[in-house]
Amino acid sequence: MKRLINLVFHIVFGSLILAVLLLGYQRANAQTAARPPMPGQSQQPFSGTQITPQQSAPAMPVPESVVDQARDQNEGYFNAMSRPRTSGQVQDVWDDADPSDAVYAADLCDDCTYKIRTREFMVTVIELPRGEKIEAVDLGDDGGFSVKPRGERRLAVRPSGYGYDTSLVVYGKSGAVYPFYLRAESFNSVNVPDLIVRIEGSVQIESDPAVSGFDDIGKATLPVMSVPGLGNKPASIDSAIAGLSDTNPGTPEGDFVAQSPFDPNALHGWGEYDLWGDETLRPETVFRDDHFTYIRFGKRWKDIELPTAYVVVDGIDELVNTRVQGETYIIESTRTLITLKSGKSFLCVEYTGEGA
Repeated sequence: MKRLINLVFHIVFGSLILAVLLLGYQRANAQTAARPPMPGQSQQPFSGTQITPQQSAPAMPVPESVVDQARDQNEGYFNAMSRPRTSGQVQDVWDDADPSDAVYAADLCDDCTYKIRTREFMVTVIELPRGEKIEAVDLGDDGGFSVKPRGERRLAVRPSGYGYDTSLVVYGKSGAVYPFYLRAESFNSVNVPDLIVRIEGSVQIESDPAVSGFDDIGKATLPVMSVPGLGNKPASIDSAIAGLSDTNPGTPEGDFVAQSPFDPNALHGWGEYDLWGDETLRPETVFRDDHFTYIRFGKRWKDIELPTAYVVVDGIDELVNTRVQGETYIIESTRTLITLKSGKSFLCVEYTGEGA
């Protein structure tokens, strides 16, 4: 009987302990908050089986205009661009302008400022007096205007817009200073711009020093000419005047070509000429007498085409009579500056000796 009572007691006590443990476990689960799912993680509890990822959204349809544009560009057809200045920017004042309206000539003076009217999208050329050579320039507004050399005494001026002005100062090798006032006007200005600005007159350059800082200006340097009289004077002169017995042997009577007795003792000017231009027209030597200028080409004469000679008279090139005798080209002038032209080639011959 006692054993039966002990057995019942252990069964009841064990059941109570089991019930207490189950109740505590349920309360613990009720008080613990559920962890939120990680981004992209399903809300469903893990079951041990892999879940298939969610499929991406379907692609948006391509617009018809994009398809048409791609097809046209593939075939080389592109839309036209809208650009400024395509039309309607012609200056009407040119319709009634005289041919000389765009050429401004001013007399050379020591205390003058030369006023120049420029126009956007156009170039103005400034020409200094005869005999002048540009040594340097100073431009007040190098952002609004550009200035470029175009020879020994010419400058090209171009404004980058309109509605502003500046000053330009040009320094000549003669020692003269040329001040300019520049004004830029628009395409629809009622004024004809100055395309050529010419300063009339002439200056004398005492010396010809090397110019630094303005490399684009200056004449092309040619090799030094042979100078008779150095080392073997009689032989050198005889070689230079070979074939010259008179200035024009056999001239028909009544011909107006100038004639003069040839006197070797009157020849001078050896080594007293400056040459610039095309190397193909460069002679062996140049000399003169009291009447004519002699340009000796020597053996090269057969390789060049006979040039035409011009002299400057009152600022205008005038044709001058010439002839050939032996290997010497005789020019019937003793002007200080003579220009030889053959096609597009030219050579300037400038006398720098006594009396130039």
